[in-house]
Amino acid sequence: MAANSSLTLSSLDFDTLKENFKEFLKTQSVLKDYNYDGSNINVLLDVMAYNSYLNSFYLNMVASEMFLDSAQKYDSIVSHSKELNYTPRSAHCSVANVSFTVETTGILGNLTIPKGTRFSGSNSNGSFNFVTDSRITVTSTNNIFTIDNLQINEGIYFQDSFVMNYDIENQLFVLSNQNIDTTSLEVYVVEDNGSTNTEFTRSETLFELDNKSEVFFVQGSDSNKYEVVFGDGYFGRKPKNGSTILVKYIVTNGYLGNGVEEFTLDDDIGPFNNGVASPSSITTVSPSVGGSAQESIESVRFAAPRYFATQQRAVSSDDYAALVKNNFGGEIQDVAIFGGQEVEPKRYGRVIVCLKPVIGTIAPDYLKNRIINFLLRYVALPNRLDLTDPEYIYVKLDTVVQYNIYTTSKSVSEINTEVLNSILQYSSDHLELFNKDLRFSRLATEIDDSDTSVVSNQTHLRLIKKIAPLLNWPTTYSIATKNVIMYETPTKKVYENGVLIPHAELYLSSYQTHYDHASLISSKFTYVYNGVEYTDAYFADDGQAEETGDDIGKAIIKVYAPVNGVITPIVEVGKIKYSDGSFTLNDITISSYSGEIAIYLRNEDVDIFAGLNNIIKIVPEDVSITIIEAKE
Repeated sequence: MAANSSLTLSSLDFDTLKENFKEFLKTQSVLKDYNYDGSNINVLLDVMAYNSYLNSFYLNMVASEMFLDSAQKYDSIVSHSKELNYTPRSAHCSVANVSFTVETTGILGNLTIPKGTRFSGSNSNGSFNFVTDSRITVTSTNNIFTIDNLQINEGIYFQDSFVMNYDIENQLFVLSNQNIDTTSLEVYVVEDNGSTNTEFTRSETLFELDNKSEVFFVQGSDSNKYEVVFGDGYFGRKPKNGSTILVKYIVTNGYLGNGVEEFTLDDDIGPFNNGVASPSSITTVSPSVGGSAQESIESVRFAAPRYFATQQRAVSSDDYAALVKNNFGGEIQDVAIFGGQEVEPKRYGRVIVCLKPVIGTIAPDYLKNRIINFLLRYVALPNRLDLTDPEYIYVKLDTVVQYNIYTTSKSVSEINTEVLNSILQYSSDHLELFNKDLRFSRLATEIDDSDTSVVSNQTHLRLIKKIAPLLNWPTTYSIATKNVIMYETPTKKVYENGVLIPHAELYLSSYQTHYDHASLISSKFTYVYNGVEYTDAYFADDGQAEETGDDIGKAIIKVYAPVNGVITPIVEVGKIKYSDGSFTLNDITISSYSGEIAIYLRNEDVDIFAGLNNIIKIVPEDVSITIIEAKE
């Protein structure tokens, strides 16, 4: 028999398998004269190739699903994550806060809003139900009760019930809904023919558990569902045989419920309080935010091994970040962790946790409190945690875009829209998270690639810090941008008897001239000084850095305003250090401004750097686009 040298195993698709079978059979002396394309053996070859193809595909998929890195099915990902003690995040309900008053008849002293009281509201995605997740009692000396800052959660309550049966080996308590918010789980064990009803609490670890610990665990299950697991009698108490297991939870629509701004109370709370209750219209303290979908496959693939590396403790920065992202990933988009020794003023021995929420720019207080309480279980020194908000660096972007009119049928306004969308997409894809620097060359390339007709662009950037001081109240700011600010040598010098006068006033011809040359300048506001209001006032540096003394490298920031038609310095309010872009504003008293006060800084580097707790962001109102025809 001839050697099997023609048997090839490098390709496993159907056609190649069939050809390999033919070539192999042709090498056999008893089969070499067969017509493999025109005889019944062709059908047999099809069957062999088909069977081999199915086997190869099956084995390839089995091998793929055996590893976290290559698994494609969600059930496989969940199974691997169990080995790493990681539970994929569930959907999370959107949360809103409301306030209202209730006028009652026959109810005095206390008014109770029961857990599960229903509210409703709508957004562009449709109508949604909201419920309270706890029982609230308010008091009053008359028949009018005020409910202030009540938290309501998007979704509706469901209940699953099971019977503990020791005759079933490996009994599973799989919850019936996929879109569960697992943070809302409540587990009750009814035993002794209903004479006892015990609430079990959720546990994440076996630490400090014994056979009397009334706890339950949560883990992922098949079909994107979740499973409740009880102790084994050694670590955690096992419910008695025949006991009834009641599991209550909120089923939510996740992110679809975000952005509801108006609510109505659907339930009549009067009968519950043995009287008549007439609620007023509801005031929305904060619209619904924080809703999110169940964790994706790629997110689990990334987070599970990193969560496992924390080993249920918070020591390193990565530990803190992994714990926060795993447990609050639906509400927190990014987190930065650094030591107190890295900030000014120094806070030695502290761990700074800086949070960026999924919705909005600042995490709400209720979410911060939940995160603090959660992290305290993992730290050795409970007083070392500080939660802070991110500092946002906005970007003033002015670009002149040249386009070829002969290569497009789009109008100037359409090209303008394309360029703006590309800029905002760059911000979304490459910025808006911690430690994400703005790279000018990449941004310029995105602008060039926004439309095929775009030939080139000339783009200029400035940093923006935005402040919103209280009106008519002295306010102090200390701001660090961690970017070198351009220092322009004064173009106008004032001498007296041949000697240069320190801090001579510069660029006083107009606000625009000041804007073109000053390293720091703000938008306009109304300023109060010595009882006088100055309209169209603004901050600007005087352009003259100290060369000696404690303030070397710093320049004065002043308030400027038009007085009798002349731009005039009003008062010194702070200093700027050009070398790192830090500046202070001391006891500024502002009586009015529009929106926020924008402070523009001319960065020396073409790139803009984020720093520890800064997030860079480009928003449409800070973008100016000019479209012109390309020169031939």
